Amino acid sequence: MKLATLKDSTRDGKLVVVSKDLTRCSEVGHIARTLQAALDDWAHVAPRLERVALGLETGSQPTIRFHEHDAASPLPRAFFWAGGSGGFSGPRDSIRLAAGASDIVVTTQLAVIVDDIDAADGKDAASRKAALFLLSSDISVGGSNAGSSFSPVAVTVDELGDEGHLAVLVRRNGKSQQCGTVSAKDAMSGVGAVVAGRPLIAGSIVASGSSRVSCDLAVGDTVRIEMKDHTGHSIFGAIEQTVETRD
Repeated sequence: MKLATLKDSTRDGKLVVVSKDLTRCSEVGHIARTLQAALDDWAHVAPRLERVALGLETGSQPTIRFHEHDAASPLPRAFFWAGGSGGFSGPRDSIRLAAGASDIVVTTQLAVIVDDIDAADGKDAASRKAALFLLSSDISVGGSNAGSSFSPVAVTVDELGDEGHLAVLVRRNGKSQQCGTVSAKDAMSGVGAVVAGRPLIAGSIVASGSSRVSCDLAVGDTVRIEMKDHTGHSIFGAIEQTVETRD
């Protein structure tokens, strides 16, 4: 299942279920208005969203066109994010920095949105609380965090597949910079190791440490980040942002 949040007049946007090929989506306000609302009752809401996802693929579900440019980060704000602040820019929003900014670095890695995790949960139990995976993009200036954003789409673990490794691709101004790889199995194992023993509430986002890639940037650069499956198809859609200075 793939989920996204479309921008609207509210701070948290509206939740949609997205087709596997990232071209169509269905509004699900009758099930959960926002992704956080879905996560607050994940055990009951997730199966209903899964049925919508199935309807998207079989043609039995009403759809609208999905445009990645219309998406906010899947969780526009979160209760907890290990990478920085709790409010995030959209995956196609500009990276706006103070004039004179230098030593700009973007770091991407696989992140996970969790269901409620108890401090007593061991590694295996904690890994099963991984509700959704997504790509994170963190900008630092001079070593200090300057903002975070996430891929247009968040996915359940089955969307990562079980064949081979997934490639994280980073392009600067259209030119390939670095590539990181991770398998779904390693991603799940990494999540368990990171979150085990940590009490977290539903909707917390945790960096998994998997497929971590960094790239130097300068004002005016455009960076594009995505992860592809073994067939070459984009899993999460693309984070594509241009570094600009504030007026």
